[in-house]
Amino acid sequence: MPKKLTNEDLETLKLWLTEHEVHYKNLNRDASDAVLVVTLLKKIHPKLIDPHNYPSRNNTQLKINNWETLNLKVLSKLGLQQSKTMLEKLAKGTVGAVEALLSDIMLMEKANRARGDKRDDEQEQLWSENDDLMMVTVNKKIGDAIIQVPQKMILYSIYEQVVRKSQAKDVYLSASQQKITHLENVLKLKAERIEELCAQLAKVSVSSLVKQHNLETSSSNSALPTETLNDNDNEI
Repeated sequence: MPKKLTNEDLETLKLWLTEHEVHYKNLNRDASDAVLVVTLLKKIHPKLIDPHNYPSRNNTQLKINNWETLNLKVLSKLGLQQSKTMLEKLAKGTVGAVEALLSDIMLMEKANRARGDKRDDEQEQLWSENDDLMMVTVNKKIGDAIIQVPQKMILYSIYEQVVRKSQAKDVYLSASQQKITHLENVLKLKAERIEELCAQLAKVSVSSLVKQHNLETSSSNSALPTETLNDNDNEI
């Protein structure tokens, strides 16, 4: 059951909505698709919410979808997370449901304004950069006492997506390592082949030099007797 507001509370809420230029004919009906609340929250937390995610709806189930999205992406981060039953009441325009939620938003906004510091702007920036992050309250046992503490959580679908990307990167890295190993082996074989060719070239060069030397020596030896004979002829 949504909390019961007094006539004074309702009058205060009405004045607050007027200050924020929120116009309506029938509050529960006009806010049933969450668009009115989204418009209001956009003025209070402009970095936290994107109105394009919340189109106007006529079907009750589609209205619930809007509320579930708002509950996950925005209300949970503000500490105003609603139950599934409350979301259904909001979508069906149950009297008192949206007034209770708006009252909580009003009290939160006034408290933030009274504090007058920048902590909420910094927190809003953090939320806007981590749209899939949500804050939930869990029970934790400390000694003999059980206290409620906030805990950050992400959607399981986001976790699965991260795991798939990580696995894809592992496969890519493994394939790249295999290619690197193959190229290293190819380079090693080519280096060995180059060394082998250089050794063969060196042998050929030495053999060629030896043959050239032998030819030169042979030519010198064959020319020597002729020169001696000529010398003898001259003496005669």
